[in-house]
This record gives sequence, C-alpha cells and structure tokens, in this order.
Amino acid sequence: MDTVRAFLLQFLSVAFSYPEADVLRSLEHGLADLDQSLRTLDIPYDAAGLEPVLMDAQARLLDLQGEYNALFATALKAPSWETAYEIDKTARRAVELADIQGFYRAFGLALCASVEADSLVAELEFLSLLQQKKLYALREGNGTGAEVCEDAYRKFLADHLGRWYEAFLHRLTEATEEEYYCEIGTLLKAVLDREIVGVDGAIRKLAQPTGETLEESTWPCAPCFPGRP
Repeated sequence: MDTVRAFLLQFLSVAFSYPEADVLRSLEHGLADLDQSLRTLDIPYDAAGLEPVLMDAQARLLDLQGEYNALFATALKAPSWETAYEIDKTARRAVELADIQGFYRAFGLALCASVEADSLVAELEFLSLLQQKKLYALREGNGTGAEVCEDAYRKFLADHLGRWYEAFLHRLTEATEEEYYCEIGTLLKAVLDREIVGVDGAIRKLAQPTGETLEESTWPCAPCFPGRP
C-alpha cells in the first residue's frame, strides 16, 4: 500500500508540473501503473480515460503551456500554492511557510531555489517521499522510523495539503475548460479524498476563494515569482 500511495502522489506531482514534452510522455508511460494503483486502493477513477487526454495534450503542447501559465503563473486564475487561499495572507503566510519548511527539514529535505515550499507540486512530492521513507524503514526493520513517517504524513495532510486542495480544485474548475487540467484535477480529488479518510476530522479546511479574496493577495508579481516559467 505504501508503494502505491507513493506512486500516486508522485504521478500527481509530475502531472501538475510545467508541461514539457518529456513530462507528458512520462505520464503516458505510467498509465498502466496508475491503473493498477487505483484499483489496489479502490479509488473511483478510470485511468483509461486519461490516455487520449495525454495524447491530445502532447499534440497541443504550446496551447497547454499557455494554459499552464494563465492558470498558475501569469494571470493566476487558479494559484497552485497553499498560502494563496488564506484569507489573512499577510499574517498567515510566514507562519504556514515556516511550518511547512520545518516538516521538510525534519526529514532532511531541501528545496531547490526555484520551488515554493507551499506549492502543490512540492507538497505532493513531500507526501510521496514520506511514504517511500516509511517503506524503507519497514524493510530495514525500523518500526519506530516507519511510525514517525506515517505520523508526519497524516499530520501534513491535516495541517497543509488536506486544508486547501478542495479550494484549489474549486478555483481550477471555474478557471479552465482545458481537458488536461480538468482530468488531472479529477484524479487529484479522487486520490486525496481517499487519503484524508481517517484524518478529515482534524482538518480545518480553507474556504473556497472568491474573486475578491484572490485579488487581495500578497503574491509577488508573476515575472518575479520563483520557479515560474
């Protein structure tokens, strides 16, 4: 199960990264593993439906890259980082980022300069790595280490990604008709809805943002934002 969870979260992290040709090809090559992983966890998503979407996306790569920029980089129609969805951004951003970075440091991880700590891609990647570290600990007979990884996994879901992914997906659905992003958004919801079972009572979910909320953000301008193409 740990291997399956790690794969699904890694797949989603790649899917929401900047859509280069090799990224889309790697996703296509992973469809068989995606299908098996979803079946293993009984997640209600038909992986076969993603194949034609990926093929179409590869044929329209420039269009897809333009939509990525409009959604996540320039027009910011659907910001893909956690603190964008805080109502009180000035007061909360530093607090949330410090907490997220504390999780990363505790497990010996350092971010590339171009990656925002609270980005969807980074948070999915971190959760995947926690599952990989848990699996390694179990193989080494380190039950305490495995328990630490699982506790961190559940706490990070409750305190971070589990709080804001619904608000993000609500905004994404409103902001785009691009089939690729609609499809991977559906997959993200299916996977995370399953993952928060058992921890959802501890999650203080962020409200779905209004246009006014987003306009009052304190984000840097897009050309200056680290990691944005």
